[in-house]
Amino acid sequence: MFVLKSRSILALLVAIFSAFQVSACSSATTRHTTDAGGTLEEQILFYTNKFRASKGLKPLQLDSYCSQQAQRHSRDMANGSTGFGHEGFEERVANISKKLGRVNAAAENVAYGTLDAEEVVNGWIKSPGHRRNMLGDYNTIGIGAAKGNGRITFFTQVFIKK
Repeated sequence: MFVLKSRSILALLVAIFSAFQVSACSSATTRHTTDAGGTLEEQILFYTNKFRASKGLKPLQLDSYCSQQAQRHSRDMANGSTGFGHEGFEERVANISKKLGRVNAAAENVAYGTLDAEEVVNGWIKSPGHRRNMLGDYNTIGIGAAKGNGRITFFTQVFIKK
């Protein structure tokens, strides 16, 4: 069982459910992924931690099991087996808790669009609920991305405090 520090599950879901959507016609004139390098997930981690560092916060540590959970959710949204949003969030957190031990707090960001890593992170930064999750008192993160129809990519970040 997982415990969510100073928030009820419903309050947490309301806080994180401000689902961030980006239309397929969003455009990028310049891509700045050369500093991040690596996979798309590693680039998202880089830009997320860069943002946290700019606010004096410690970096999040990427966890492979949390990333498996995030990847599965992104894949399920991309193939349409689940809708866009946070369906199954409590189950993902319960799975993480079983694998990693007690989870004291958890949150999730999702997005979709024709975005690179920097663009999706910047979109989350501009959204108050997603920004709050990125700046939250978490120490672990899981990141997943999956291609949907056309050029659309679905993204998931799972934030965990152990």
